[in-house]
Amino acid sequence: MLDYSKVVHNILSFPMSCSSGSVVTLTECASIASGSKSARFFFNKNEHLCYWSCVFLSNGTCTMLCISPWSAYEVKWKKNSALRKPTIGSSVHEGNYRNWDPHFATDGFVQNGGTQIFHSTFEHYPWIWIDLLETLSISFIRIYNRRDGGGQRFHDVAVEVTNNSVYVQRGFYKGPAVTGEIVDILCDYPAIARYVRLRITEGSGNSLNIPELEIYTT
Repeated sequence: MLDYSKVVHNILSFPMSCSSGSVVTLTECASIASGSKSARFFFNKNEHLCYWSCVFLSNGTCTMLCISPWSAYEVKWKKNSALRKPTIGSSVHEGNYRNWDPHFATDGFVQNGGTQIFHSTFEHYPWIWIDLLETLSISFIRIYNRRDGGGQRFHDVAVEVTNNSVYVQRGFYKGPAVTGEIVDILCDYPAIARYVRLRITEGSGNSLNIPELEIYTT
């Protein structure tokens, strides 16, 4: 089972559309969340309710899951190792690096609009690559989807890792996401690598639009 820890829930990222069920203990809730590959889950100690596989949005008001007797739990991690790390994109929309450079995806700022984000051209399999600068154990990837429209463009995304030139898939998000969603992609164990690539693997005319991504390592 995955190792979770209790967190103070951020009301700027509120949950909706969760799977839910009755449980006897917190451990049972954690086991369900682990089996569903949920990076976050919620437990109500009074009513013994468990919520997992939630859709998280980055704007709006807090729901009942943000207040007692609900508690939020998240897969344990130490730091966001992607912050300000080198990035490369498969392409840049219209060649406009001023507005859509890959480095905007790891600069620590989540933009509301459609500029100052990573925006690839429209192609079959767009990708973004991040160099963590050291070999680390990767827990999960958190992607902040664009907030001004086009959220459905984020779909069929594979998390691929390598220490050389041979990539191995360690996570996958089917989607499609919705506008303003915060997507967590839990990595299979082990995901120990220096280089991480997020790549759309299905469809045509695809474009990666990523205001910010975080790579949580242990």
